[in-house]
Amino acid sequence: MVVGDAKHFPYRSSSYITRFFARCGLPFVHDGSTRPRWAHERLAELNLGASQSADLPSDDLCCVISELFDQDDFERYNERRANQGDAKPEYFADVQLAMASFNKLVQRAGLIAYLDESGRCYLRSTGTGMSSASFSQQTRPLSQEEIVQRQKLADFLDGANENEFTEKVLVPLFQRLGFHRVSPSGHAEKTLEFGKDLWMKYQLPTSHWIYFCAQIKKDKIDSSGAGGSKNVATVLAQARMAIDHPIFDPEANRKVLLDHIFLISAGEITRAARTWLVEQLDQGQRRHIIFMDRDEFLDQSARILLDLRLDSPMAITDEDIPF
Repeated sequence: MVVGDAKHFPYRSSSYITRFFARCGLPFVHDGSTRPRWAHERLAELNLGASQSADLPSDDLCCVISELFDQDDFERYNERRANQGDAKPEYFADVQLAMASFNKLVQRAGLIAYLDESGRCYLRSTGTGMSSASFSQQTRPLSQEEIVQRQKLADFLDGANENEFTEKVLVPLFQRLGFHRVSPSGHAEKTLEFGKDLWMKYQLPTSHWIYFCAQIKKDKIDSSGAGGSKNVATVLAQARMAIDHPIFDPEANRKVLLDHIFLISAGEITRAARTWLVEQLDQGQRRHIIFMDRDEFLDQSARILLDLRLDSPMAITDEDIPF
């Protein structure tokens, strides 16, 4: 498929193969040997590389697969054939048929390739829903499938309580983003939360761990002075409490302090509330806070939680096990 000997894919000669890998940011130069064999060896090397997700191939291989379905390649190849007077449709490249052929090959590994609204190809695990789209930090438009999923999530949030929002949306979201031991505290014993509705940890490439917690609100966070849990002053008190109280990591068998706190709202976090919260925190505490409002996590979730079943029962956590 890479060299174009497979049906529906654009044919690539030696120089075009080298250009293809250069576009992927790889230093491979075809040496004139048999094209499919040489490409197979290079792909086997890439398959052994590092990956941001255990559910997907290596990052370099995901990049190659993404470039493999570049629409411009298909159009330029078909234009060259047409200019040469070849009018047989079976010899032309077709990105949709090529992708169907590719997906038939990789579905046994629990993978599927798809195109987003901009025509960019990504790879997704059919088991966990993890997508190579999450590897990119650049903003991209949502695909039609992702737009539908975003609306489903939005409709769910309109009627969900705080526990359902945490268990059914945030827990799987953070798990698929690479966080470990994502543990919701629940609300059965509020005295034990210490401002933490959710805690988790993330492993750095250096193998060190950093710890996160989340303070989660169902409604809008603003500085209007409304009473109860909607009051931004309550959010501030809980954030300070979370910063000051360590959590117990059973895997390390010790208490650890948090590195960052997510302030998450299923509604809006107004600019006034953000400004007020930041002003009330000292410089040391300010750097710990990460805001995430409705639109932000809906966009994130729509890209990553395409297979999420919102009608399934809530997950069982460590706190639910009586032994």
